Amino acid sequence: MKGFWPVYRKELYTLFASPIFYVVAFTFLVIAGYFFY
Repeated sequence: MKGFWPVYRKELYTLFASPIFYVVAFTFLVIAGYFFY
């Protein structure tokens, strides 16, 4: 369990650095905005 956080932070940083996260976030915001509008 000691090595969990460094790996978790590295994976999270890789996710935020990749364009896939922005595509997923944009799609989610568009769908959420559509339903709440």
